[in-house]
Amino acid sequence: MAVKTYIDVNIFTYWLGKHPLFGEIAYNWIKKIENAPHGEYITSTLTIYEVLIIISGLTGKSLKDKSIVEGVIDSITNLRGLTIHPLKHEDIVQAITLMRDYDLDYEDSLHLSVALRVSAKEIISNDKDFDKTPLKRRF
Repeated sequence: MAVKTYIDVNIFTYWLGKHPLFGEIAYNWIKKIENAPHGEYITSTLTIYEVLIIISGLTGKSLKDKSIVEGVIDSITNLRGLTIHPLKHEDIVQAITLMRDYDLDYEDSLHLSVALRVSAKEIISNDKDFDKTPLKRRF
């Protein structure tokens, strides 16, 4: 079985936002996710919300705009190799401990909590804060 890999928010925002520096790198990861077996890549429901907030800010569109919401959600949920895990009560509580253990902010600690709960071994992110965690960071 393949190693489970967590996908951080920035991969989706760089891809959907067509970031001038990191957009192509993110797109290459998206192609890998599309071609992977279901469940090889994972993220959390928190990621969806954060991507929506960031993309709406970049485009100046409101989250009342159904087309932007549908576009972001469809783009992410239709990736064949991606599984989206819900935030659980245990993640919300565990994140506080992870903040202290790895000197992370709460947002990164929530993502780490989900990744560890589902036995991810890697994270795709350009956020170097994840270098302090048990996950192998790739970008």
